[in-house]
Amino acid sequence: MGLRLMRHLYETIGMDHDQLRMDLEYITQVRDLPAEESLRSVLARLDTCAQTAGLQDRLEHYLTKRSYAKALVWLDHPDSPHHP
Repeated sequence: MGLRLMRHLYETIGMDHDQLRMDLEYITQVRDLPAEESLRSVLARLDTCAQTAGLQDRLEHYLTKRSYAKALVWLDHPDSPHHP
């Protein structure tokens, strides 16, 4: 992911790229959920992120529709075409 996009994500959602990626990986079971985390808290962070004004359109779409696997792919390839 480009530095400009990472900076934009941090400025618009107040969450760094690594935290967003980890939360998406927890939800999609790419990464094990740590004992101190709960799915409820991860989903709450992602829902809060989805409501952030100025969020990139496609990322907002994926997060509000809870298409977390697509959001995770989008983080690595933001210029890739959308696949419904």
